[in-house]
Parts: sequence; structure tokens; C-alpha cells
Amino acid sequence: MRKFLVSSFLCAALAGGAALAAQPSPSAATTPPPTIYRVKVRPLCSALHTKIAPAVGMMLQNDRTIAKSPKLFNAYIQGALDAGPSDADHEASPAQNIAVMRLENLVSPLADNILAIQKMLEDKTVFAASGNTEDDRALAELKRKMLTALASQQASLDIINGFVDTQQLDAMQHEGFGFVNSINASDVATQNGKQHNQQLSNLIGATPDPLRPQSFDQTAINAGLAPNPYEIDLARLPGLALGYNPVGRLKEGVVVTQQMAKAHESSLAKSIFAAKRVCDGN
Repeated sequence: MRKFLVSSFLCAALAGGAALAAQPSPSAATTPPPTIYRVKVRPLCSALHTKIAPAVGMMLQNDRTIAKSPKLFNAYIQGALDAGPSDADHEASPAQNIAVMRLENLVSPLADNILAIQKMLEDKTVFAASGNTEDDRALAELKRKMLTALASQQASLDIINGFVDTQQLDAMQHEGFGFVNSINASDVATQNGKQHNQQLSNLIGATPDPLRPQSFDQTAINAGLAPNPYEIDLARLPGLALGYNPVGRLKEGVVVTQQMAKAHESSLAKSIFAAKRVCDGN
């Protein structure tokens, strides 16, 4: 009997020891898993994904938006021809008003995209010296080509927005001077009325030259941003220097900027594909 109890005790002790041995020690339980591989993203590849790709997408949107404007300029010209000689009040025809309204609808999407693209290209956390000479050179080239293409789109925006502003100011001007003329024709106009008349005239001012519109980027586009170093002087565009119909000249100016943007984007695409091949090889 005593021999049986000793044997049972030894079996229990051995079983307990095996169970304890099967449990991991506290130090082993807190050991982190081994590292299988480590990912390191090159600055060039990171910029392609976070900045270049979204910017290119917005530039393509701009191309589609700008492409709508030549037909709208033609619609404005046709509206003037269909309406015949202007009346005494110089009122635009309904077709002309619709064309101006549709051109105005192009301005905000273009301005928003151009502003967003320029902000991304001015991100110093991405487009800055990283110590990788090859990547820094490639990023500088991509930024330069994107700003050059963006300048062509910005010139298109300046032409469209300048024309819209001119037409709207022209309408306000004629309405204002109609009111001024009615004051001048009155026999009971007082000296205060004449002073008010002069104030209205000063407020309205002269209609800007539609062939040299104020640069849109000087107000909204460059708010808090450095000017685009590749900005285009609209007075030097061939399309704005030739032609009989002023509105037709503006349309030709947009066509010229479209052609310039297309050429710059073609060069940009080659650089992007070259950078993508580098990143795909890593």
C-alpha cells in the first residue's frame, strides 16, 4: 500500500512539472515577434503618390473645363450677330447673357483646382532636399514642369475670368450711367445731387480692357502663395494680338494657351513615367 502511494505521488509530481514546463516564462511572453521585412519609401515615390498624382488629376479636370470655353465665346459672338445692332441701352441679347453665365461657371472650378495644385507643389515637407541627390533632382524637374503647365492653364483662366468681369462691369456701367443721365436731365437736381452723380461716376469708372484683364492669380490664386515663376504675359500671346473681333481674339488666346498646356503636359508625362519606372523597380 505504501509503495502504491509513493508511485502515485511521483506520477502527479511529474505531470505537474510537465505542465509547468509547457507554460511560457514571463520573459518569453513579452518578447516581440521577429521582423520579417522593413519598408522604406523613397522621397520621389512618396511625392508621386501623395502630391503628383492628385495634382495631375486636377490638371486633367482643368483641361476639360477650359475646352468648353471656345464654344461659349463663339456662342457669345453668334448671339451678337443674331441680335443685330445694339439698342440705345447697349443691352446684351439673351444668348449673350447665357454665354457669359456659362463662362462664369467655369471660373470657380478652375480657380479652386489651380489654387490646390499650387499649394501641393509648395509643400516644403515633400519638395525639399532629402539627401538623395537622384530623387531631389527628379522632384525638382517634376515641380518645374508642373508649374509650367499650370501657368498655361492659369493664363486660360485669366482670359475667361477677365472677359466675364468685363461684361459684368459693362452691364453695371450702363445701368449706372442711365441713372446718372436721368439725374442730369432733371431740372430740380440740387448741388448735393450733382455731387452724388460725380461719386457714382467715380465709383463705376472705366471698363477694363478685355484684352488685358487683371490677373486672377493676383487675388485668389496667390493668396498666401508665391507667384508662379512661369506665369504667362497675356499681352504676348499671338492669339490676343491678331484678329478683328475682340471676343474672337480672346477665344484664340484660350486656344493658344490650350496648345501650350498640351505641349507642357506631354513633357511632364514623360518625366512622370520615368519616375514611376524607378519606383516600380524598388
